[in-house]
Amino acid sequence: MEIKKPKNFRGILSLQKYLDDNINNIRTRTFEDIKMSLIAECVEFNEETMFSHKTWKTKEYRRDKELEELTDVYFFFAQLINYLDDDENEALQEAPYISRERSIYFIPVGPEKLRMNSDYVYTDKLAIAMDELIAITYQYNYTTDNILNSYWVKWNRNMRRIGKEWN
Repeated sequence: MEIKKPKNFRGILSLQKYLDDNINNIRTRTFEDIKMSLIAECVEFNEETMFSHKTWKTKEYRRDKELEELTDVYFFFAQLINYLDDDENEALQEAPYISRERSIYFIPVGPEKLRMNSDYVYTDKLAIAMDELIAITYQYNYTTDNILNSYWVKWNRNMRRIGKEWN
């Protein structure tokens, strides 16, 4: 894989996969782990905004911290998409409720079904989540370039953490 600054979300997905493949996890990452990480990052983002739910606290607003936490949301959203679109994902391969029809997989996710094939992951919930993430990005006056630049800086920092701060 050529390592370079992402030009779009597909580039983020590639870099995220590379990062995740190089982290030495102490246990296998699950859908629940990623979901909880994504929730935690959404809360951390909220805590860095001027409109934090913590109305009882006074905290200096720092736009750079707000962007960093929003970027972390993108990290875990990309991790989630990669996890669900990984043909080698043993948890998905071994799941008894996967029905394979002409290389398209349908996986129950609550009342909805996740439709997968080797080219894309699609579900109404993921499409809505992506739309909402983009809307939040623009609502807070960040651009695509802000996210791509911030992701690149944070991704490089995270790569340096492997084997030091991280296992």
